[in-house]
Amino acid sequence: MNPAIGFYEGRSLSDTDVFVLQNLPMPKVNKDDLMVEVKAVSVNPIDSKRRTSTKKSDQFTVQGYDACGVVVATGEEVEDFAVGDRVFYAGTTQRSGANQKYQLVDSRIAAKVPVMSSEEEMAALPLTSLTAWELLFEKFGFVPKENANNGQILLINASGGVGSIASQLASWAGLTVYGTSSPENHPWIRQNGVAHPIDHHQPLQEQLDTTFQAIALFYDGSAYLPQCSELIAPFGKIGMIVNTEKPLDLNPFKNSGVDFYWEYMFAKTDTGINIASQGAILAAIAQLVADNKIHSTVTKTISGGMTIANLKKATALVEHHHTGKVVVTGGFTDDHT
Repeated sequence: MNPAIGFYEGRSLSDTDVFVLQNLPMPKVNKDDLMVEVKAVSVNPIDSKRRTSTKKSDQFTVQGYDACGVVVATGEEVEDFAVGDRVFYAGTTQRSGANQKYQLVDSRIAAKVPVMSSEEEMAALPLTSLTAWELLFEKFGFVPKENANNGQILLINASGGVGSIASQLASWAGLTVYGTSSPENHPWIRQNGVAHPIDHHQPLQEQLDTTFQAIALFYDGSAYLPQCSELIAPFGKIGMIVNTEKPLDLNPFKNSGVDFYWEYMFAKTDTGINIASQGAILAAIAQLVADNKIHSTVTKTISGGMTIANLKKATALVEHHHTGKVVVTGGFTDDHT
């Protein structure tokens, strides 16, 4: 059997039965699949957003969109992986997630873990690094090579999960990084490549006397977009990853030719378009980690295995905006409660 932690209905974390344990049948490996014994899982805000919006049904929902584990079986057409390989991946919203002992993942969206890297380090990276890479290098068009770019970029919410890896990638690629956070998080964002920390409690224009080729909004755009009209350079690019609470007025940007982009890393696997690019991106991330060009953003590890109690602890930290990534390690043990 395959023990898994999930739910039939999205409930508040304070609810005793927010998560339940089920023993699922062992999944059947398809031709492109890896069957992975999950060893570490990182919890993300999207877990909570998707959980709380799930209506009651007969469908058992297993989340977990950041994982690291060991390959225990491969599909007949898999060539680049073998049993025993350590891999990391974000997975997809179209299949059960990583909060189970054995998970199926399409081999095209996974990558091998560097020899010297720990499972908790790598489990913290897939979702956020894919989001950051796709926005910086696919949408904004910066070149994904060390010091290959010039200019300045502004990251709104540089201390968050995506911001913490986007700042590292942007700095590695040669950009001068400005980033917003609360002042107590300025040491953290400096550690991640932000050259100019900005206090997000104060109006941006009062702290800046420059413009930017690109602005990445890793927070509700309706709270910051009006300020961006004076900060974005002509023909600059603005990217967003979070749904907005209010409609956005894009008219102030028309005459300066500014481009807008949405980034959603599950779009590729949701649509089945260009999914192999995500495995390639994660392979590049793994190489950067191995070469000490970037580092994992895990700041809290909960050991003792994937249990309901540990999953609730990790989720509580994420829902209270813990800085850095939270990872549960140890896989499934005999005690799943």
